[in-house]
Amino acid sequence: MKASSRRVFFRYMAILGLVTWGASPLLAKGTKEKTMYQDSPKDGKKCIDCLHFLPETNECKIVEGSISPDGWCVLYFKDTRKK
Repeated sequence: MKASSRRVFFRYMAILGLVTWGASPLLAKGTKEKTMYQDSPKDGKKCIDCLHFLPETNECKIVEGSISPDGWCVLYFKDTRKK
């Protein structure tokens, strides 16, 4: 393979990657079904203690819809800033 052919190939791959990345929604949220959301806590873990939970609006940064402070999903991540 010629060096110029490799350069052209990698240039096109870089452009394709940028176009694909630019076209994808960066702020997309997952559905409750995909995140296995439930309105009750699991093993003492609650949305109210999660890094992604927004208590002012009962919303989540990464799950669609209204979220119960006592809920839980598989994306739960303990917010160490909260007690």
